[in-house]
Amino acid sequence: MNIWKQQLLFLLIALVSVAFFCLYPALPRILNNPEQYFQLNGAKIVISVLINYALISFIYLLFRKTFITIFFSQFIFLLIKETFVVAPWLLKFSVLSGVAVCITLIVFLYRKEQLEKKRLFLSNALLSLCSLGVLISANFSNNFSQLCQQNQLGWLCEYRQAFPNTKGDWIGDHLTIQKIGFIPFFFSKSMDSLNTRLFNTENIPEATIKALYTPYSTTMPVLKPEQQPNIVMIMSEAHWDARQLGKNIPQNITPTLDRYQTSSLLSPSFGGGTANVEFEVLTSLNIYLNHNELMYVSKLKRPTYSLATYLNSLGYDTTAMHNSGKFFYNRNSVYQNLGFNRFTSLENMTSAQDRAKYINQAGWANDDLLYQSIRNQLKHTEQPQFIYAITVENHFNYNDDRYGMDHFNINQPELSESSKRQLNTYLTGLQRADQHVEKLLQDLKQQKRPTIVIFFGDHLPNLGQVYDDFHFFASAQEKAEKKDVKFFSTPLAVWSNYPIDRSLFQQKNIAAHFLAPKVLTAAQLPLPPYYQFIQAVNACYSAIHQTGVELKPECKYPHPQLLNQYKDLNMDVLNGKNHSYQLLTQKAP
Repeated sequence: MNIWKQQLLFLLIALVSVAFFCLYPALPRILNNPEQYFQLNGAKIVISVLINYALISFIYLLFRKTFITIFFSQFIFLLIKETFVVAPWLLKFSVLSGVAVCITLIVFLYRKEQLEKKRLFLSNALLSLCSLGVLISANFSNNFSQLCQQNQLGWLCEYRQAFPNTKGDWIGDHLTIQKIGFIPFFFSKSMDSLNTRLFNTENIPEATIKALYTPYSTTMPVLKPEQQPNIVMIMSEAHWDARQLGKNIPQNITPTLDRYQTSSLLSPSFGGGTANVEFEVLTSLNIYLNHNELMYVSKLKRPTYSLATYLNSLGYDTTAMHNSGKFFYNRNSVYQNLGFNRFTSLENMTSAQDRAKYINQAGWANDDLLYQSIRNQLKHTEQPQFIYAITVENHFNYNDDRYGMDHFNINQPELSESSKRQLNTYLTGLQRADQHVEKLLQDLKQQKRPTIVIFFGDHLPNLGQVYDDFHFFASAQEKAEKKDVKFFSTPLAVWSNYPIDRSLFQQKNIAAHFLAPKVLTAAQLPLPPYYQFIQAVNACYSAIHQTGVELKPECKYPHPQLLNQYKDLNMDVLNGKNHSYQLLTQKAP
């Protein structure tokens, strides 16, 4: 076989493979609107074909046999655990039923097919290594992000979003595989893992992690089951004090939440990245120390100690809730790894037949579903409940009239019509969030069990031009760098149907990674060694954040050592051996 025929064959196989693994799972969307699908995903499909082609050429270097290379290259990736887990069920069935046949054919082809000429080897070496070099470089540098920001790569930067980015794509593994195909997914995941191991991993010794918890008591008094309060945490999508935009913003949009607001939450994200906020709240680990990665997508693949893990050990029934799809941010698997007993997603809240009537113009589910799910779960009064609920109805994009038109008339002459529409939609969403909370609190006043509700926004909204029209950013540099805490501060409100120490929350900002110990203390629950350590870090640092590492003047502990210990904890849990989880969950002899 000559080189041209071989490379055309490799390219054809790459194309057919992507068509099956990528286009087949997305067939309903393609048939529904083919023009829109290919407009949004055409470049991704091309990149997927090129990655597949490059890998086929590279695998040829191992065999120097064309047909066994084709066969082996398209099936070996199906046997990798991580990619197999997120494959569609039909593909899993096909793989499992065909493994024996595959092995037999591979052995047969290897014996039957002769080694091919050296020029084919050299041609494939040149083609595969050059193309894989570009693709690996793209993955390692987050798809040339720095060079593209400096406008150094021209046309290539127009297609950077088409390169696979399994470390930073919020839609999660299951849906990513439908968008880019199975083999590009495997390639990107492999590069993510290699990048982490080479540059971002240090295996922290078990003794070092054990030393973090040694100073703290492991024998803790526990409240009687009937005294343990329900804990409801509501993380509200893009909820923010919009009055910061200017004096022309209505002042009484959220009266209920204003009444119970104690402080602000210092979020790790601006304008998006919801899952990183809940990651910090639930684990008390730190996004800033971990390169602002999307942890739910890139790292949480194994059991990880969390607020849910600890409350389970106290006899709580733990539930994560989100009125959106279960696969976004890999929540379907992440919540299991964080120890939640269940995850109630949109799929569980209403039937597929009824779902359309709860979806607003922007494509997001109304929060009525979520708040009703909270009420339903709290009816299970045999056990104390821990509910972590994430809302979605006021999600970006705001260029629609999902709640109706002209609820708010903003007297700002320089506002464009587009900005007025966005602001009307966003402010109405804030108002609806307040009304949802007010109704919930009225119901909870009838609860016999002590109940505490913690409400906070996950991040500032992505309002785009609205910020510019109100001159929210002092300069282009401030807009780009966002080093002021005002860009990360969202309202934090606390309510309970029994007396608690509200002073625990009365400070200017509470960093998301330091919230959990305050909630446990307010609920009069004992702190385990893990949260005693987090509390000790918080005693010296008010925040460890991209806006600054804020050291408290009253800190009595050798703070550099404490900060290094906190870094070691993050490294161990996310990249290392995760000794922390084993030490904290092992049963006493």
